[in-house]
Amino acid sequence: MTGVIVTFFVLAALMSAFGLARQRRLHRWLTAWRHRDPAANEPSDAAFRVGRVMAFVMAGFFAFSGCRAMDFADGSSWDLHQVRSVAVAAASSLGEGASAGREVTRSELDEAVQEAAEGIGPFHELEVKPSGDDNFQLATVKGEYPFCLAVTSSRTGGFAVPGADGSTTILPEYGRSVTVEPGECQAGSDA
Repeated sequence: MTGVIVTFFVLAALMSAFGLARQRRLHRWLTAWRHRDPAANEPSDAAFRVGRVMAFVMAGFFAFSGCRAMDFADGSSWDLHQVRSVAVAAASSLGEGASAGREVTRSELDEAVQEAAEGIGPFHELEVKPSGDDNFQLATVKGEYPFCLAVTSSRTGGFAVPGADGSTTILPEYGRSVTVEPGECQAGSDA
């Protein structure tokens, strides 16, 4: 992508140079040699003005295209602060309320990260991997800007589920908290 951006800006500079150059001299240097009588085939002053304007229009087009390409490249990548904000938002989402299960499922985690990444950057450029007991590592697919999401859960009570035969089963309920630490998850630790 860098090559495309550089090419756009080089072409913009080249077109600007053509626009700033003396048009008559530029014509003699580039095209007049093709004719037997160059003076008889010389364009009018209006044609030279149109050529100058067109060179500047093309320079503006290439500069605009280069800026758009830079915006596109920036929008399809992640930086440290963006990954941190996604990690914190996902941790907050996962830690809210109580859950019936003690562990965080992969689908819960992926959903939380996808919701957190919405509007910030491309979700497909992030990768979440399990890293030890109740730890998950969030980073870019290139492994840049890793953050460790450490899940701790504790039993907060339970809720009763009535059975068909009149019996009652108590299912445990867990409260979760998710902490975010910069860097890779350490094996065997809770962050």
